Amino acid sequence: MGIFDSGNMALGIDIGTSAVKIVQLKKSPNGIELINYGYRPLPPEAMADGSVSDPSTVAEAIKELKKERNFKSSGVFASISGQNVIMRFTKLPIMDAAELESSVKYEAEQYVPYSIDEVGITHAVLKTVEEEEGEGKYKILLVVAQKELVTSYTEVIKQSLGKKCEVVDVDTIAAINALENSYMQTADSQEGGEVVAIIDSGARTTNISVLKSGILEFTRNIPIAGNNITESLKDTLKQEFDQAESTKISEGSIGDGSGSEISEVIQGTVDELASEIRRSFDYFKAQSREPMIHKIILSGGTAKLRGFDTYLMNELGVDVSVGNPLEGIQVNVADSDDFYENLQQFTVAIGLALRGVAEL
Repeated sequence: MGIFDSGNMALGIDIGTSAVKIVQLKKSPNGIELINYGYRPLPPEAMADGSVSDPSTVAEAIKELKKERNFKSSGVFASISGQNVIMRFTKLPIMDAAELESSVKYEAEQYVPYSIDEVGITHAVLKTVEEEEGEGKYKILLVVAQKELVTSYTEVIKQSLGKKCEVVDVDTIAAINALENSYMQTADSQEGGEVVAIIDSGARTTNISVLKSGILEFTRNIPIAGNNITESLKDTLKQEFDQAESTKISEGSIGDGSGSEISEVIQGTVDELASEIRRSFDYFKAQSREPMIHKIILSGGTAKLRGFDTYLMNELGVDVSVGNPLEGIQVNVADSDDFYENLQQFTVAIGLALRGVAEL
């Protein structure tokens, strides 16, 4: 059997700042199964500002994972970092698909600081809204990314797997996709106007997405995340980065009342992050005239920080829970304990693979 012979499988590949995460999903008569996964750390120089700066190192990491885990798939789905993508909401008159495509390109030009020929433009019609004058319009999400950036990801995957990407998504959208079953569980979620914020905090950035009745209404990237905590520990404790990262994982917590040096260092960075989240919520509520956020769902590696969910709940006055990207997915791997221990780091990869099996 060849490595990509199985037509009912999909690989989600999340090339993050600190690691490559891969998830393999299978579509079967019994539903969707997670049948394989892999994780490989990347050296700091491999990625820079959300782009691939050392293609050979990243490609080698993927090759090693392919060999070690024996991934098989009919399609490969990857993502680029939201920090390097322009995402804007706009409204356009209702029109046919061809006219809409042309209008979207014209609309996107005002947001692009470089030549329109250098970027790829895509869009999603989120919903139809009724304007005050009684005219219906499409509410649209515009997504603009430099072609060079997208190519840097697709070439690495082609080099390492010998196969083209079916789709290159945005990590923000992939995380939302993975957590859909977590935030769409009630009637209020689906049609009653419940406002849910997904906070996906990884190594370099924290992505905030706000949805109302399951429709994306607001998104923002904050350049404060897990690596900021690690850097603060590194400077304070005079440790190497890898050692400080281990300290954060093994001893890090917030709001534990211990008064320890490690807790105080972590508190400083998390306070800053919480302030940015609060500003984002205030801006969303002012722009949308929504009075409140009903709940927050956490994801990403930083969600594992002990006490982080309780701290945000107390600081922001909103119910907080850690999301489950495996809602509705059966896990069928031998080393499932290790996978569950690191589940939050695989949220984006799961969302990407879900898109793959949905298209089968």
